[in-house]
Amino acid sequence: MSPAPVKATVASSSLAPQVLYTDTLSAPTTGGENNLGGYLSIFGKNFGSANDLGTNTRVYINDKEVANYRYLGNAKSSSKTGLQQITVQLGSLGGAAAGGALPVKVVSNGAASNTDNSFTPSSGRVLFVSLSGSDTSAVANNIAKPWRSLQNMSTLKGAYFAMQAGDQVVIRGGAWHDTNGQDKTWMRFGSGIYARNGSPSAWIHVTAYPGPVNGNAIEDVHYTTPAGASGGIAGPWSAIAGTTGEYISVSNLRMDVAGGASRDAAPVNFQYTAGPWRVVNNELGPWVAGSSVTLNAAGVSGHGNGNKVLGNNIHDIAGTTELQNHGIYADTTAQNWEVAYNWIHNITGGSAIQFNDNEGGAGSYTLPHGGIWQGFTGIRIHHNWLENAAKYGINFNDQGSTHKGTYEAQSWNNVITGTKLYPIRINSTATTQNMWFAYNTVYNAMTGASGNKAYIMDEGFGSGAGIRNKFYNNIFAFGPDTQPGTTWLIDYSTPSTTTSYDFKQNLYFSNGQITPLPGTLGDNLAISGNPQFKNAAAANYTLLPTSPAVDSATQPGIFAVNDDINNTLRPQGMSKDIGAFELSGAVIPSPTPVNGMCGAANGQSFSAAPSSQLCSSGIASLVSFTGNGWAWSCAGSNGGTTASCSANLVSNPDPSTSPSVRQQYSGVITAGTSKHQLSSAVSAGNWILVTVGVNNNALGVSGTLSDNQGHADINSFTPLGRIYVDGMGTDLYAAKTTTSGVYTLTVGIPNQGSIHMVEIQNADALTLLDVPTETSSGPRFASTALSSQTQVSTKANDLVLALVDLGIGNAIPFSPNGTWQLVSPEAGTYITSRIYEQRPNATGSFGISGTVGGSGAGYPGWETVLIVVKGQ
Repeated sequence: MSPAPVKATVASSSLAPQVLYTDTLSAPTTGGENNLGGYLSIFGKNFGSANDLGTNTRVYINDKEVANYRYLGNAKSSSKTGLQQITVQLGSLGGAAAGGALPVKVVSNGAASNTDNSFTPSSGRVLFVSLSGSDTSAVANNIAKPWRSLQNMSTLKGAYFAMQAGDQVVIRGGAWHDTNGQDKTWMRFGSGIYARNGSPSAWIHVTAYPGPVNGNAIEDVHYTTPAGASGGIAGPWSAIAGTTGEYISVSNLRMDVAGGASRDAAPVNFQYTAGPWRVVNNELGPWVAGSSVTLNAAGVSGHGNGNKVLGNNIHDIAGTTELQNHGIYADTTAQNWEVAYNWIHNITGGSAIQFNDNEGGAGSYTLPHGGIWQGFTGIRIHHNWLENAAKYGINFNDQGSTHKGTYEAQSWNNVITGTKLYPIRINSTATTQNMWFAYNTVYNAMTGASGNKAYIMDEGFGSGAGIRNKFYNNIFAFGPDTQPGTTWLIDYSTPSTTTSYDFKQNLYFSNGQITPLPGTLGDNLAISGNPQFKNAAAANYTLLPTSPAVDSATQPGIFAVNDDINNTLRPQGMSKDIGAFELSGAVIPSPTPVNGMCGAANGQSFSAAPSSQLCSSGIASLVSFTGNGWAWSCAGSNGGTTASCSANLVSNPDPSTSPSVRQQYSGVITAGTSKHQLSSAVSAGNWILVTVGVNNNALGVSGTLSDNQGHADINSFTPLGRIYVDGMGTDLYAAKTTTSGVYTLTVGIPNQGSIHMVEIQNADALTLLDVPTETSSGPRFASTALSSQTQVSTKANDLVLALVDLGIGNAIPFSPNGTWQLVSPEAGTYITSRIYEQRPNATGSFGISGTVGGSGAGYPGWETVLIVVKGQ
C-alpha cells in the first residue's frame, strides 16, 4: 500500500525559519486592494518578532518578494504547538503566470527557510464581504464596495453567487449571525447553476481580512450559529456530491455555536464533498448544547478525499448524553486526510478525533467521481495536542457489519491526555488494517468510570491475515486521574496476537497500579518506569535528561519520524527519544538543496494524464497534454534543480472499458459573447463534445469558439459535423483537454441558441468518432422523429449519442423508443435540445426514434445527429 504523501518537515533551529504549511495553495496576484492581489498566511517557526515584519523578516515566492506585510505573531494553536503566522498581500510576484506552482520562502535575519511548500498564482478575483456592505452595489476587487452577505438564498445575492474558481472571499471583522444561506447556514455549496468549485490550481479561499499594511492586527471575524440554524460553512448534500464544493479553503476565522442549534451545525462541515478542503488556523468553539436534543457532528466534520485540518484551536464542543459531538469527525468516504498541528481540548460532547464509517461503506461505497471507497486509507494524524475529551482521543470505528475494506493510518508526535475513556480505540471489521502509532505521549488518560479500562481498546477484528496494527516508541503513562484497574490493551471481541497488535519498544508507566507486564503484549524491548516529565502537573511533558526515554528508540522505525512535536530534529543524541518530545540540544543546519527528479511515470504510456509517481523528489507541476503525449516538471527545493518529465500517449489501453459521459452542461447562448463552464474539474486527456444550435445562423458560418485550454479559435477544435435546416444551424465540435481543472468555453454569435458540453472519458485517445456522424431532419408540427441509421456498423463497446433538436419551443416533450437514456437536457425555454445515450453492447447500425408530444415539433422542425464515440 502506498501511503498518502505527507509534507516533509524540516526541524526547528535558532537560526533558520521553518515553513510548515500555508492556508491556501493558490490566490489571485492582481485585483483586490490597490490591485495587489489576495492574501496568503504562512505557518511555521523562527519567524522573528512582530517588529521584524517586513524588515528583518521577509517573504519570497519564487524568489520574488511579496507586495506588503500584514501580520506576524502567534497562530491560533500556538499555546500548545508554538506555531507562528505571517500574513502578506501577494502582489504580482514579478508577473508570474497563473497555474504554475512556485516555492515559498521566509527569510529571517538573513537565514532562509525550507522551500518545499508551494503557492500557485490564480487569475481569480478578490471578493470583499462586510456587515456594512451591499449585495446590490458590490464590485469585485473593490474593498470599498463589499457584499453584505456570504450567501443569501432569498435574494440569490451575496459573494457566493459571484464566486468562481480562483477567487478569494475576504470577510471583514465583526459579529456575524447570518442564517440566510442554503439550509439556514452562513454558506453552503449548492447544485446546478448554483454549484461552485475551485480547481487544483485555482482554489476558492474564504478568509478573514488581515488588517492594514504593517498593522499586525488581523480582523476578528466572529460567526455564531444561532439556535435552530444549521451551521457555518458547509459542503453539498449527498445527492449532489461530486458536482460542487471542491477545492475549498477556510482560514483565520472564529466560529462558535449557540445552544439549540441543529444536530449537524458544525462550524465547518464538509458534508458530502468529494474534496479536497483545507481548514487552517481557525478557532472553532465553543459549541453550547443548550436545548438541542441530539448533536452529531464536530468542530470540523464530514466526508471527502484529501482534506487537511491544520493548526486549528478546536475547543469546548459540548454534546448530549449520546456523546456524538466531537472535535474532528471524519465520516464514510474520508481518505487521504491530514490532521496536524491542532489544539483540540475540552471536548465534553464526544471524542477528540473520530473516524467513523457511519454508513458501513468500506469496500463497497461508490465515490462521487467513481471507484470504490476502500476505507479510511492515507490518514495522517500528527503534531496534535489532544486534551480532555468525554470519550476517546483517537477513535477508528465502523458499524460492525463491514467485514471488508482497508483501514490505513499513521499517527505520530501527538499528545493525548485527559480522555474519559480509551485514548486509542480501534473498532473495525475491515479485513485489512494497518493502524500505526509511533512517538506519541499518552498520559493521565482513561479518567472516567467504565466497565472496561484500557489505554488501547481493540474491538471488531483483533486478528486475521490482514490485521497489522503497530505501536512503536510511544510513552504510555498512567497519571493521578487514571482509573484504578486500567490496563494497556483490552481485546473486546476477537483476541489479538503479537502479529496483529505489534508492540515494540514503548515506555510503560503504571504509576503504582498493578498492570500486566509489557512482555504479555509481546513487547520484548519494553521500558518500564517513570518517564520523568519536566512538570506533568503543569502539562509540560518534555523530558528530563535522566529520563529512561532519552536515546532509547534504538530499533528501526515503522515509518520515518524525523522531528518531534515541537519540530525539533530527531535524534538530538545517539538515538531518538521515545514519545512525542525529543530532548533538545543540537543546532540544526540550513536546509540542503534537493534536486527534482522524475518519478516512475516518466517515459511510460498513458491514455489519460498520469496522476501518481510523477516525481521521485521535488514538487510536481500540473500535467499538460502536448498533442502526442504528457509533460510535467519536478521542481527542486532549497536551490535544487528542476527536472523535465514526459510520458507517451497510448490509444485504447483497455478495450474492455467503454467510453462514458463523466459530466455534462447545457446552457443558453445569448446574442454576442457568452461563457459556459462545466460544474466540476475536467480530467486531462478526456474529450469535450460541444454542440451549438443557433436560430437564423450557424456557428460555423459567422461564429467564434475558444476555451481556456489552448483552443484559441474555432479552427483549433475538431469539427464533427453540422446540419442546417430552414435557417437553424447545429454544429458539433470536439476538443481534447490538456490539463485537469476548470473547463470554460467562450461562444460568440449574433443570435440566440442552445449549447451542450459533454465530458467523455475512456474514449479512444486519438480519434473521438468511430463512424461519421449521421444527420436527419423533419418538418414542423411532426409528432414523431426518426433518424437514419448509422451508415457504418458500430463496435460492441462504442457509446452512441443522439442529439435531438425539436425546434423553438418551451421544453417540447419527446419520448424515445428503446433503451435511449437522457444525459443532457435542454436549458432555458428558447430551443428544445437534448442529448441521449445508448450502449449497444453489440455491433450493428443504430438510430433513434420517438414520439414528439404537445403540438409536435416547433419551428423550423426537428433535427437529429448520431454521434458514435469510439470505444475500441
